[in-house]
Amino acid sequence: MFEGVGRRRDQTEGRLLDLGAHGLNGREHKCLFRNNGDGTFTDVSHVNGAALIEDGRGLSVFDYDRDGQLDLLLRNYRQPAQLLHNTGASGHWLQLKLVGTRSNRDAVGARITVRSAGRSQLRQVSCGSGYLSNHSLVQHFGLGDAAEAQQIEIRWPSGAVTMLEHVPADQRLTATEE
Repeated sequence: MFEGVGRRRDQTEGRLLDLGAHGLNGREHKCLFRNNGDGTFTDVSHVNGAALIEDGRGLSVFDYDRDGQLDLLLRNYRQPAQLLHNTGASGHWLQLKLVGTRSNRDAVGARITVRSAGRSQLRQVSCGSGYLSNHSLVQHFGLGDAAEAQQIEIRWPSGAVTMLEHVPADQRLTATEE
């Protein structure tokens, strides 16, 4: 039920809350979760300065400075874009940019599996990942302490498969469909 523009009903007290001149959804803090590696996540938005209250309209995740750490570009309602530059400590990483020849040029739909240090990670290249925004088509894999990816398997939308073995970490590779 709508109570009016810029207001919502507080269900616990039955009164209206003033959401401010720029509010559309309220002053809800943004969340940023850290993967604990055991199937659980911890909200670290307050620690990392990401607990912003502006009304978000778009989010892009990409490596702004190509240092292997993913950065965030936020677009908020009636405000300029804001870059949250990741300056934290990082482990080894690998980034893959796929170029389709038989498949579509951006390789949308391709599935990449990276195996390293006894673990597997899967990414699927997608486009149109958010409202008024899109993430990078470059696929990022965190490798932790592993200095290489033991195996990379790329399953292209055309059905072709590319296998790469013993790929050194800390680099961005371009893989072209054959």
